[in-house]
Order: sequence, then C-alpha cells, then structure tokens
Amino acid sequence: MSSTSTTSLQQTQRVLGLYRKLLKIGKAMPTETRQALVLSRVKGDFRANAAEKDPQEVEGMIQLAELQVDNLEIQRDHLTELSKNPNLIIPVDIHKNAKPRISRFMRGPPLSWERKAAQEAKDKAKQQKQQQQPQTQTQTQKADNPRHGSPGHVCKNHKH
Repeated sequence: MSSTSTTSLQQTQRVLGLYRKLLKIGKAMPTETRQALVLSRVKGDFRANAAEKDPQEVEGMIQLAELQVDNLEIQRDHLTELSKNPNLIIPVDIHKNAKPRISRFMRGPPLSWERKAAQEAKDKAKQQKQQQQPQTQTQTQKADNPRHGSPGHVCKNHKH
C-alpha cells in the first residue's frame, strides 16, 4: 500500500470517529431542541464536505471538528448542570416547544441579490394592492351613493 492511500485511510477513520463522537455528544444534550440543533448541524456539515478530496483541506476540517468536540462537551456539561438547578431563573432553552429548524448559520446569510429581489417583490405586491383598493372603493361608492342630479339619483326631500 502506498503512503498516500494509508494517509487517506487514516484520515477517513479519524473523520468517522469524529462524526460518531459528535453525534454521541449531540444526543447527550439536555434538551430536545439542543439535541436537534447539534445533530442537524453535525450531519449537515459532514454532508456538505463529504466530497472534499484535498488532504490538506480535510486535515483542516478534522482539526476544526476536534475543536468542536471539545466545545460541545463543555456546552453539554454546562447546560446539563444548569438544567439540574431548581432555582434557575433564566430558562436553559428558551425555545423548548419550538420545532427544530435549520438556522441561518447553517444555510448562510441570504445573498444581497436575494434580499433585493425579495424586497422588490414585496414592494411591487404592496403597490398593486394599494392601486386596487382605491379603484374598488370608488366603484362601490358610486354604486351605493350616486351624486345629486346623476341618473338613478332619488332625493327623499325633493323631486327632480
């Protein structure tokens, strides 16, 4: 076996080990919401980078994942300890009953052209709605309240 394939095999084993470890830490989080967040982030990040072949890039990602293991272990321990405190005033998980969702950090911020297009569509819909409302109101007003002296007008106080 060549040294390149040995290195690649070792990296693959390290990646799989880190993946399993991160999933295990995620499942040990004290609340369902936090569990869902961590698990979806871990799975999403690993899927997004699964096709990476450059050994240096993979090594950088492995080092980042190792830092995240340490970070998540500290979070897990801290949040678990907080959740045991009956006198806790600040809730451990504010969104306890909320459904897990993909955070904006997982999909990235919207691109400027996406924000601009969304704002333009919103403005256009608002303008169309404003233009339609006055026309509808004036047609209704004319039908309900014909002007004095117009055809179909009937005065209660006098005749024409």
